[in-house]
Amino acid sequence: MNLRKAASLAVPAALLLASAPLTAGTAPLPGLRANGTLVVNANVQGRPLTVGGNVALYHKGAEYRLDVLSLGFPGASGDLSALAATLIGPGGVTVVYDGSSGALTAWSNANKTYYTEAPPARSNTPAQTSSAAAAPGDPFSAMSSIAATLRDVQSATIQLVGHSPVNGHPATNIDVQLKRQKTGKPLENYHAQLALADDLDEFPLQITFQSVPATPTAFGGTAKLDLTSVQPDTPDDAMFRVPAGYTRVSSLGGVMKMPGI
Repeated sequence: MNLRKAASLAVPAALLLASAPLTAGTAPLPGLRANGTLVVNANVQGRPLTVGGNVALYHKGAEYRLDVLSLGFPGASGDLSALAATLIGPGGVTVVYDGSSGALTAWSNANKTYYTEAPPARSNTPAQTSSAAAAPGDPFSAMSSIAATLRDVQSATIQLVGHSPVNGHPATNIDVQLKRQKTGKPLENYHAQLALADDLDEFPLQITFQSVPATPTAFGGTAKLDLTSVQPDTPDDAMFRVPAGYTRVSSLGGVMKMPGI
């Protein structure tokens, strides 16, 4: 297995977890900073792989920045974990997600490279067209829009499963399950568990996400983001912008490479 490719799996998973609060709508806090851990247990071409590391999370408005500060393979040899540390280099890897546009940007301080990806263009389906043309507050248009969104969803549930203290905060625990199948595609099965801080406008303290692969060789597994320290803050806008002088690369994996290669 290509170790560079395997290690880079931690970054997309981290992005997914960091952007999970956006599924509820508008960002709940004007800003915050947090520290914690990220562990990904993945199925890569039928082979199990565990990647873990320390992370820092910054949030302001609709933007989220996730810094992967360290990276290793728990349970693997010291040489392998040392190689993982080399892949992200000094200063780690940063991923920024803009919730207002859906744009993704990542950069490496060691390699001084960055990658950016615009959100996919939305096609004007009949349901979307009729919804946009309808008068505001039209209940039938609203139902049509919901139906269009759920067209490929086979089933979905969201449950309140209790309240408990998590990482020093009172929290509400939510369980979400969703099954989706697009025409001609395998069934997609997703399961997420969230602990939402009641004293931080329900910002997630812990997120566990599971994806069941449609085939034995397809990508799947679990990822857990555990924010052990979360504090209100107002990060500077510059923290969400690519530093000056960095070179653009053509893929997210290209950001994570050994310097000089």
